[in-house]
Amino acid sequence: MNGWTGCMASGIALVLSGGRAASEPPPTLSITLAPDAPDRDGHIRAIGLTLVVTGTDTASGAPLVRLPAKANTVVTSADDITGLTASDARGPLALVAKDTPVDDSNTDRVWSADRATAGTVTIRYRVTIDPARPPLVAPQYEMRTESSTVSGAANSFVLLPADATPRQVAIHWNLAKVGRRAIGVSSFGVGDVAPAAPITPDRLGSVYYMAGTPGLYRAPGFFGAWQGKPAFAATEVMRWASKLQAFYGSFFGYRPPSFGVFARTNAGNPGSGIGLVDSFAFTFGPTSTAEQMRTLLAHEMLHAWVNSLDGSMDAANGLGAAWFGEGLAVYYQRALPYRAGLIPTAAFLADLNETAGRYYTNAMIATPNADIAAGFWRDTRIRVLPYDRGSLYFASVDAAIRKRSDGRRSLDDIVRAMLAARRRGEAMTLAMWRRMLAAELGQPGIQSFEAMLAGQTVLPPSNAFGVRFERVKLPLRRWQLGFDPASTTTSPKIVRGLIPGSNAALAGLRNGDRITAAFPQDAPQGDQHATLDLKIERDGKPMVVHYLPRGETVLAWQWRLRSPGKR
Repeated sequence: MNGWTGCMASGIALVLSGGRAASEPPPTLSITLAPDAPDRDGHIRAIGLTLVVTGTDTASGAPLVRLPAKANTVVTSADDITGLTASDARGPLALVAKDTPVDDSNTDRVWSADRATAGTVTIRYRVTIDPARPPLVAPQYEMRTESSTVSGAANSFVLLPADATPRQVAIHWNLAKVGRRAIGVSSFGVGDVAPAAPITPDRLGSVYYMAGTPGLYRAPGFFGAWQGKPAFAATEVMRWASKLQAFYGSFFGYRPPSFGVFARTNAGNPGSGIGLVDSFAFTFGPTSTAEQMRTLLAHEMLHAWVNSLDGSMDAANGLGAAWFGEGLAVYYQRALPYRAGLIPTAAFLADLNETAGRYYTNAMIATPNADIAAGFWRDTRIRVLPYDRGSLYFASVDAAIRKRSDGRRSLDDIVRAMLAARRRGEAMTLAMWRRMLAAELGQPGIQSFEAMLAGQTVLPPSNAFGVRFERVKLPLRRWQLGFDPASTTTSPKIVRGLIPGSNAALAGLRNGDRITAAFPQDAPQGDQHATLDLKIERDGKPMVVHYLPRGETVLAWQWRLRSPGKR
């Protein structure tokens, strides 16, 4: 999930002139990564980087390279950089760093040189990695090490030019210290790679890296790499993913030459994913199942095609635009694998009803879209709304288009037309969506869209998912954490606003308890039986509070197979 969706990549290489004549070769960027040898516990505690950059001529004091100090709430490795040196054709450069807050979730760190640069710039540094860093309930950008493997997103540790110039990029690995079985993998592929088209620094920030001795699966045009020891059969799950990714390519009319999947452990937040350049990364826990991972893969791989409206996630209150990219991804994550014959009917219904159950029991269901960004990181109930509301809205749109066109058209036609326009170089914007929606459904379609954004409950028709299914109401319990959700976003995390009589209170939780470990909230909202093991500290003593985070019972819409004989 992305506040972090600002990293989502369309899978289309951006070839820009950057002001150069068409005949001029683009400037270049070479990145060499050299991990240290793993220690006796299998931790790679540092990685060296060498960057060789052309086309960076800058004035004295002008920004040269940058790295976020905080990226979508994640504290990066900017403070863990050691031995930073820089030089150009004229000799050594002294670099000075400056932090600039972007918003509450992001801070840029920019390094400037003490004089004007000339010619090729070479930058060398090391990044130390703390294996004891607690797992995060946040985008999985940060550096992690285990099982003689290290991984992280570029926006957490790779210095990149502080301009917007597309460069011809080459990725190199120096794995001599790690051992003969070591491999290096990036979003661009396995081993040393050089993507064909020039790439902007902003896009390079969404590249993932994994090195050491990860698990590896390869198929034509697809690879999967994983760090740690999954409880599920990782090779079989990756083989399934490669089939689905090929189906996506056929459905959307485009498949990148190479697509990669990265996985690593996070017991505190299993099932989290981030979209990247022609790839994505996700997390698994000790009890993660193959079925759960297939659903996650189906969702995250879609972001190589279906992602944010152009510029929306980078704008002020950009998370409010997640209804589009995340809503479509949730809608298609079940629909396309079902059409491809890669999941059975039972799995399709289970996924649909998890979304519907989470949405129709959500106490924050009426939150206007304009308020999503402000509450996204503070309240898990608000954070899941763009996913659930958006997916059910798109199901409603699909049903309306099919009905109006007597089955000749569908939501698929709009989505594929928008993506084709993007590949032609057009901006895929909210205005484009409105225009195409109006062409299919007229003013009533626009009115329904505005009502969804205003927080009106979305209810697809009973047959929205096919004539085989029908809509029914069932009693389900609301998610109730039992205390103020903002308690989980402070530092330290202190329980406040405990609800008297809640399951949390009945289990023994008290105001003032300090939460000592991350715990998942987004996914468990869709599971009526998921319990929490809240690790806390009280009066200096560690404790675990176990309870079912549920409150009042309400009637919620669900779907089931239509009874025999019904029409």
